[in-house]
Amino acid sequence: MERYLGAFEHWFWLWDQTHPLQFAIVAKLQGQFSPNQLAIALQQVQHRHPMLRVCIATDEIGRPKFVETEGEIPVRWVARTDDQHWQRELEQEMTYSFDWQVASLLRIVVLQAGDVSELMLVCYHSISDSLSNIYLLRDIVQALEGKTFEPLDLSTSLSLEEAFPQLAPAPEVMGEGSHYSTTISRRSQPHIRSAMLSAELTQQLLERSRAEQTTVHGAISAAFLLALTQQPFRLSDPVNCVHPVNVRSHLSLPMPDAVGLYVNSCMTTHSLEPNSVFWDVARSVKSQILQTDVAQQLVEDSKTRQATLANLPDPVALAEILKQAAFQLVVTNLGLIKIPQQYDKIRIEALYAPAVLSGDPPERIVGVSTLGDRISLTIVFAPPADVDRDESDRAATNFLSEGVRRLEDAVLAQSDIKNAQLSLNE
Repeated sequence: MERYLGAFEHWFWLWDQTHPLQFAIVAKLQGQFSPNQLAIALQQVQHRHPMLRVCIATDEIGRPKFVETEGEIPVRWVARTDDQHWQRELEQEMTYSFDWQVASLLRIVVLQAGDVSELMLVCYHSISDSLSNIYLLRDIVQALEGKTFEPLDLSTSLSLEEAFPQLAPAPEVMGEGSHYSTTISRRSQPHIRSAMLSAELTQQLLERSRAEQTTVHGAISAAFLLALTQQPFRLSDPVNCVHPVNVRSHLSLPMPDAVGLYVNSCMTTHSLEPNSVFWDVARSVKSQILQTDVAQQLVEDSKTRQATLANLPDPVALAEILKQAAFQLVVTNLGLIKIPQQYDKIRIEALYAPAVLSGDPPERIVGVSTLGDRISLTIVFAPPADVDRDESDRAATNFLSEGVRRLEDAVLAQSDIKNAQLSLNE
């Protein structure tokens, strides 16, 4: 089977041809499994998720379409050396995209030592979003333990436009595509950093955010917005922060946990100083996001993209359009991950997700996910091309450290006040 790419899928397909836009999730697993077991499991999840069986081809006038093929999901096995090893491997994986003409548009890296593994899912963005890969992770672990899935065809994997009733049909194609790149796009190596907040700090952050009439997302965004003020690279004023938004609740999907691209984004704007009040920034993030009508923005963004794509622009032309949308930070938060951690013989010990690329450097992307009672932060940091690698390495480490420090200071300051009050009462 085959189907044409929707506007959002088409947009990412073009964008990726000038700059890699793949993303990844990384799960730390406890429990043994073999290459043969994983190969069988991946065959099963390809049955369940048709988007893992597609490549992209163009028709006679250059319109891209998904085509089902027999391609396998490639797997690279690595001998695990330490808890940070996956970060170094992911930095390499982020430097090159996919050959979109060849299925599968997912690749996997396994770092394994005994019964401890990191399972890294690296995905082409036109076929999936980060939440899709969380569902895919669950299905892979279930298949590793013997679960089988009924084969589904491509008709069950709708584009965002097909699944959103309010959207009008795409306008008639007016152009002729003839300048699409079939060369795998590449980029300089970004820096990957991660931190796992303690269960105690995670709970304190949740409680304090509620007390301050904001959200955990608002607080984390504030921490890293303020961390930007300590970076050696000059910032524009105001600072724009992009927040990807899961739109599945607005869609009519045959399979709610299908692999597909079902995400949009909104932007918040902030004038910042190093001494800006943390919780004021956090409340501003929440307020601006709440003012966004997700459904209406989906309609508007889809119309804009459809109108642009009707002329079948080449990737370079689209890249010029995208340069007009300047932003300095992306905070992409998957929220509380609602899949089991413990299976029969395998346990998901930790999750680092998502690791995302956003366009031309400088890039600062904060991935957030909550598994069980702990929040993980995954930083993708890419400085301007003219910055020395050692300097940017230090800047990446400092960016994560400063963001976590500001979170801790904002939360623990209130705890210290409460403890002092208790001491006085005693």
